[in-house]
Amino acid sequence: MPAKPIPGLGLVIGVVIGYATMVGTSYASSKLAMLRGGMLDQDLGRSLPWLVLLLGTAVVAAVLMAVPTIGSGVMTGAGAFMTLFGLAFLLLPLRQAFDLVKVFEVPGTRRLIPYMMLDGTFLFLGIVVLLVGVRRWASDAKVHRLLTAQGRAQDRAYGSVYPAQQQQWGGYPGQQQQPYPAQQQQPYPAQQPQHGQTFPAQQPPQHYGQQPPGGHPGQQQPPR
Repeated sequence: MPAKPIPGLGLVIGVVIGYATMVGTSYASSKLAMLRGGMLDQDLGRSLPWLVLLLGTAVVAAVLMAVPTIGSGVMTGAGAFMTLFGLAFLLLPLRQAFDLVKVFEVPGTRRLIPYMMLDGTFLFLGIVVLLVGVRRWASDAKVHRLLTAQGRAQDRAYGSVYPAQQQQWGGYPGQQQQPYPAQQQQPYPAQQPQHGQTFPAQQPPQHYGQQPPGGHPGQQQPPR
């Protein structure tokens, strides 16, 4: 039985991932643009931490979107979040748009320069991720229904070919036990003496500790 998709949980996680993605990429992109584009700074040591932040944010978001059970929900939630706020940054008046930027600022840091928020980058990315997530959500649900129906059909077919057999000895407590059928011992065919051949007289079987008739322990019986 395949694992059941949980897109609802992924949807909640996707909203959190969408917010974290916008915060991380906004800080990293603004710092990299200022260092390399504005100050023409070629020192890799100052740019490397922001590059690592940008790559780490992308890797975390991609890993969560690739999880089979919640990936569709994560993509849908993150895409919807970025689409909504990306559209708001472009449609609101500038004063209100800059006030909205404060929602994505980390306390204790310098004022965020919202390059990716005001140039439509998040709107573009959000629409792409949202559409792919919705399509994957519907596809995962369809595949799960088909695999579940196929598994049930195989179980019914297996049950018709191999019906449940009653447990014999060693079953569960309280289960009625069925003894094995008694096996009849087949007598061996009597041996006929050959020409000039004789068989000694057969002695009756003796049980353990039984004395031979007419004797004492350790006494040998004379031949008959």
